[in-house]
Amino acid sequence: MRTIKKYLKYIGNIVTVLSIVLVIYALFKLDIDYSKLANPASILVCIAGALGVTLTVYILAYTWKNTLDYLANTKTKYSEVAHVYGKANIGKYLPGNVMHYVERNLFATKIGLSQLDLALSTLVEIAGIVLVALILSVILAHEELAIVLKEYLTLSYALILIALLVIACIAVVIVYKKSEKIQAMAKRLKDVKFIFVLIKNMIIYAVVFLILGFILVLICGVILDVKLNMSKSIMIITYYMLAWMIGTIIHLTPGGIGVREGVLVLLMKSSGIMSSASILTAALLHRMVSIIGDILGYLVALMLNKKDKGE
Repeated sequence: MRTIKKYLKYIGNIVTVLSIVLVIYALFKLDIDYSKLANPASILVCIAGALGVTLTVYILAYTWKNTLDYLANTKTKYSEVAHVYGKANIGKYLPGNVMHYVERNLFATKIGLSQLDLALSTLVEIAGIVLVALILSVILAHEELAIVLKEYLTLSYALILIALLVIACIAVVIVYKKSEKIQAMAKRLKDVKFIFVLIKNMIIYAVVFLILGFILVLICGVILDVKLNMSKSIMIITYYMLAWMIGTIIHLTPGGIGVREGVLVLLMKSSGIMSSASILTAALLHRMVSIIGDILGYLVALMLNKKDKGE
């Protein structure tokens, strides 16, 4: 088991480095004036962005701790949870996001949490992120979203989405009726304490979205010299939230790489805020900053956890 974990650790490190290399390579393939990246303002934005992403890792670790504490009916140590969350966060860059959940599974076993409850904690996290992204998007830019939906959501796509939703609902009902464990789990979701935890986490997810979206605004405005006002900045944040949400739901690529950027380009292209090349550049720069922030988040969590254990 130790040998397997050792090799998986090496693979994770290699894939993370390759992810960074691929992002940098893609950036240099674009026709961009890279002298802009060398000025103090651009460097400051990249550093601040990476630190901002690192901060969100710790904030999201706190929300996971809230969920685990409720489900396991215990008080987990934040430094330990942050270490596991940070490590799992790096694991998402492995193909299929497998390692993203392996680390969580090991930790869940350690604190006596069942695999069903662990799966529930992941579903709660994804559901919270999706709900927050949709609610904030409607609040911040409902008129712009209506235009985008009218342009891209044709009748055939709408029917497919409705059909998938109906199938999913039927599947949930069937599983619910046939599984006593699922029924017991559903009862826990109706608990007032859980609703409080969910609302608390959703407020924190909103803060995370705003931080990450604002980093993209800074990249567009400072590094790419895009003329922005409040309205355009809000649209950029809104489209980033939606792209981040879709990248989280669709686990087909490591860390949602490619999915998030593709959705972001598709949404922002219709807004006319900037050219397609600039949008892609901004998305890739944001990805590069995010990867650096994720790595930094894990390293800091590792050091803090070791310090807490007295190692």
